[in-house]
Amino acid sequence: MEIRNVTTFVKVVEFNSFTKAADSIGYSQATVTAHIKALEGELGVPLFDRIGKHIYLTDAGERFLPYAVNMLKAEEEALQSIRPLDELTGELRICSASSYAANVLPKVLLRFQKLHPNVNIIVKVSDFPDDTTLKLKRDEIDFLIEIDDGNKYSEFRTVYRKKENVLFVTYPGNILLEREHISLKDIIGDQFIISDRSIGYCAMLESELKRKGLELHPVMEIGSVEAIVNVLLEGFGTTFIPEYIASDYIKNGKLAEIKTDEIEVDLYAHFICNKNKWLNPIMREFISILCDEDV
Repeated sequence: MEIRNVTTFVKVVEFNSFTKAADSIGYSQATVTAHIKALEGELGVPLFDRIGKHIYLTDAGERFLPYAVNMLKAEEEALQSIRPLDELTGELRICSASSYAANVLPKVLLRFQKLHPNVNIIVKVSDFPDDTTLKLKRDEIDFLIEIDDGNKYSEFRTVYRKKENVLFVTYPGNILLEREHISLKDIIGDQFIISDRSIGYCAMLESELKRKGLELHPVMEIGSVEAIVNVLLEGFGTTFIPEYIASDYIKNGKLAEIKTDEIEVDLYAHFICNKNKWLNPIMREFISILCDEDV
């Protein structure tokens, strides 16, 4: 079984298109078609149904797909075993939520770049799920980093996740901090500022508040978390943001945490990719660094 035919098969599945698969691997569409026909001939079963301009995996194709992916993994692992990691070349393409890209991701990227200086790293930043998931579906990026409670997309898989704490934060002079006990109602009622309330941890906060019979009426809704922090630094407001954004400001006394045990939000940084995408050596090395690195 020729590995190039298996590679072509996986690419056609990944892009759900003979034309796009051909573009991605530098073949003509006729060559891609020939590869698939040769593989189907060798297996003795059709792998795709073609209905009009659309293609669908047959039952045999569905069953063969995981084996095809494993064959490519085995080949790459064999090559990798005799190829020094510092010889990796190509691109690593990531799209990340802006707050994570600014505060956490640079540390990981720097370690990756030091180990693999010949790999070009491309990071796109977006906080809009429709935009980011479309990039992943179109194979414009290898990994999408989302800050949420879970991976909500059946067509994507999580390759790594890390729990992130979320804090109520304010400026040091806020009179709330003088109280012995600060209720959740007091916190959200004191000049409360949020980022986009429809997505991410703000949506999770609002959902938890509703379960407790509380309504959120922010005095400001600002799309940029960095802008919210700057407002707090000017001596106004309270907010709810990930610890990785607030920790340095809290350590140097420029901001203060408002502690409460009345609510807990399970927030995670999810590194996700297409479920059917073959993890190339660059992607696997990035995942390995994530698992080793205390990000």
